[in-house]
Amino acid sequence: MKRCILILMSCFVLISNNVFTQVDDRAVIPMGVTLNSILRLNIVSGGNIEFNFNTIEQYRAGIPTSSQYETRFTVASSVDWDVEMVAEDAALQPTSYGDTASFSGNLSLDNIGYHLTANSGTDLAGGETHGIRLSDNNPAALSNTAALILESQGDNAGGVEKNDFTIHWQCGTQIGDMNGASILDQNVPAARYTTNVFLRLKPAD
Repeated sequence: MKRCILILMSCFVLISNNVFTQVDDRAVIPMGVTLNSILRLNIVSGGNIEFNFNTIEQYRAGIPTSSQYETRFTVASSVDWDVEMVAEDAALQPTSYGDTASFSGNLSLDNIGYHLTANSGTDLAGGETHGIRLSDNNPAALSNTAALILESQGDNAGGVEKNDFTIHWQCGTQIGDMNGASILDQNVPAARYTTNVFLRLKPAD
C-alpha cells in the first residue's frame, strides 16, 4: 500500500512539474521608422554669370548663350518637387559707373533670357517639357515674379544622378520673351548692372 502511495505521489510531482514549467513568456521590441524630408538644391557651377559688352555688335545683337554663360545645378529630394526662379530686384541695378559719375537708371530684367536642359542620363521634370523653355531660340525672360522652371509630374523624386540640369543664359539677343529692343537702342548708360537670382526648391503641389 505504501508502495502504491509513493508511486502515485511521484506521478503527481512529475505531472505538477510539467504543468508549471510550460510558461508563455513575452518580450517587447519597440519598432519605429523616421522618414526625414530631404530637399537639397546645389549649384555645381556657374554660380556667378557676367556679361561684358565690349563691341557695338554686341550692343546691337546681344551675347548668345555659350558654355561661359551656364549654371549647372542638381536636386536631391525624397519627395516630388518643383523649382522656381525669381530675380531679387525689379531691374538690374547699377553698382559701378563708366563715364557717368552717377545716375538713377537701371537695366530691364528682360534683357536677360534663359532656357534649360537636362544633362545626360537625367529626367527633365519627368521626361516632359511641361511648358519649360528648352530652346535657345525661344528663351524665357528673367523676372522678379517667381517663374516655375521645373515642374514635377509625380515621378522626379530621387538623387542627383537623376536630377541634374543646366540653365543657359543669354543677354540682349531680343528673342523669345526677351526685350525686343537692342541694348544700343535702349540707350542705357555705361555701368555694371547686377541683381541676385534665386532658385527655390519646394515640394510639388
